[in-house]
Amino acid sequence: MTNRQSNIIFYGVIALVIYGLGVNHFYPEFFENLSKSKEEISIQEAVAQGEHTKALPIYQQLVDKRISDNDENTIETADLYEGMAGSYAQLDNKVEEKAHYLKSLNIKLQLKKVNSYSVASTYFKLGVNAEDDKQFDQAQSYLEQSLAKRLGDTVAISEDEGVFEGYQNTQLRYKRLNNPDTIATFIKLGALHEMKQEYPVTKDYYERALAASKLTFGEDNEKTLEIMELLKQLTP
Repeated sequence: MTNRQSNIIFYGVIALVIYGLGVNHFYPEFFENLSKSKEEISIQEAVAQGEHTKALPIYQQLVDKRISDNDENTIETADLYEGMAGSYAQLDNKVEEKAHYLKSLNIKLQLKKVNSYSVASTYFKLGVNAEDDKQFDQAQSYLEQSLAKRLGDTVAISEDEGVFEGYQNTQLRYKRLNNPDTIATFIKLGALHEMKQEYPVTKDYYERALAASKLTFGEDNEKTLEIMELLKQLTP
């Protein structure tokens, strides 16, 4: 091989790498779609176009295949059920929405390694579903479980923690307490207790939401001001 041929190959490879990086930057879904099946792409397109009645049978095909392949108890199947629940929610079918969130949750709780935020998210969606159906006690239960999963162990640093481990755990606790999803859960639980006229508990949740909102969004942010208004209007 001549030097000229080597240079052509070398610069050709460089050009392909640069092109790939450019495509990934401007069209990240391109490489994502390469790893997806035809059915998954069809679901993505149907959901994007709001055609949920079209997406649901395709979801079910994928679920049935995973069940036949003994792959039901996996996070991938749980995600499919979650997607189906979302489509049923868009179709205002509360019964099937709840049923599929429960299927997703059941799988997640059986897995040894699962993202606790993913479990918390499913509990939260079940809580919202129950609240919409006026099942307030059930909504409270789901939201409390969501909050427990989301916060995890947020106690103060123990004496057994080293400096580095303590710093990491402090950062983790901070992120768990101060983020939009935790704030939303505080507010939801506060509102449910306010409905029951349990005002001290309500105040506690709103105050926790306010403290987190100030750190997450800022003291003058609209979301923070809305929480301040909730506290201001709270019946003593």
